[in-house]
Amino acid sequence: MTDQPLVGLEADLYAEELKRRLDALDVLCKTVEPGKRRGTNLHIHTNESFSVFRSPTEAVWQAAREGVAVFGINDHYTCAGHDEFRRACEIARLPATFSMEAIAMDREAEADGRLTNDPGNPGRTYLCAKGVTRIPPDDSVPMQNLNRIRAALDRRHRDMSQKLREFLQETAGLPGPDWDEVVALTPRGNVTERHIAKAAAIWVRNFAISRGLELAEAVPRCFHVEPTGFDEVTLQNFIRSKLLKVGGPCYVEETPEAFLSIDEMRDLFLGFGAIPTYPVLANPVTDGERDIHALMDRLESINIFALEVIPARNTKERLAEVIEAARERSWPVFNGTEHNTPSPAPLLAELSLDPDFLPWFKSSAAVLLGHHKLVANGQPGFVGAEGKPSISDAGVRLDHFV
Repeated sequence: MTDQPLVGLEADLYAEELKRRLDALDVLCKTVEPGKRRGTNLHIHTNESFSVFRSPTEAVWQAAREGVAVFGINDHYTCAGHDEFRRACEIARLPATFSMEAIAMDREAEADGRLTNDPGNPGRTYLCAKGVTRIPPDDSVPMQNLNRIRAALDRRHRDMSQKLREFLQETAGLPGPDWDEVVALTPRGNVTERHIAKAAAIWVRNFAISRGLELAEAVPRCFHVEPTGFDEVTLQNFIRSKLLKVGGPCYVEETPEAFLSIDEMRDLFLGFGAIPTYPVLANPVTDGERDIHALMDRLESINIFALEVIPARNTKERLAEVIEAARERSWPVFNGTEHNTPSPAPLLAELSLDPDFLPWFKSSAAVLLGHHKLVANGQPGFVGAEGKPSISDAGVRLDHFV
């Protein structure tokens, strides 16, 4: 097949119709020479939250091309992309995992001003539900809590969008993008700060064209700040950092309803039949993570027995420290790349393939795949209903899944 038809098929990977996306992937996968599958990536975002990927199917196509051995979706606050991701991975014959990410609040750390795995906000703690095996009913406590968080975030993003609209009215003489324009950038209305920034970037480009201005003139005029660049990625990141973050003119603080406690978030994840997992920031080193063994002691005391890393952000020395501590306790360490920005990047980071780490990442991926399979067959997964490992003997725990 020539390059031209391939380009057309690749555009179909983010077509509006799901069948068209999957049909395009089916044809494209037949053009890939069977090769060695190398590393694992169990944490990528899709357009169901925010991502460089315009559909879960498009993400799977990159994974098929790059030889990913096990691939995992991990969107913020939603499992809406799981079905498409599953179907796409089946077409690509790619073992798949299904997860979700959310932010909890460690109230003690917040009060002490201590950072955990959010380097800019004391107490805020990212957690992942690795290996979602069920969607709880709408009237269940886990789903009610998730919907409460979503509603609080939705109100915040509406307020931010309105502030942006009014800000641009003042600076440029025209109202900025409205809420409907922001929502139109999402498949199901799961708006994030990045969608607001993207809508603003689209708006300022259109403003420049309508006024006959160069973008270099329009951006400072509209935003009152000199940009660092004008490519799409740089512009979106610039808008987000200067307008939407703390201190920016369109910033809106989250309300308490946007956060559960860590215990509550753990229970929410268990309600989804998942493994509650702590993503280690690792670099930069925060006070809450400085002593990795003390961190794991605390996690164990609240029934969290799994870690995750984003190796592209870490030094080899720090990653080695995290993985060695996990080995000592027979904890899985899942790895990924996130891909939750407009920037394209490989799915297999250099340190993900490092021979010092790859075996543990593969074993951890086997744990997650095994968790999915066992629960689907009515057997206990990696953790039980309270979050404790279903196999109490740490010495044989991971071998059960590998």
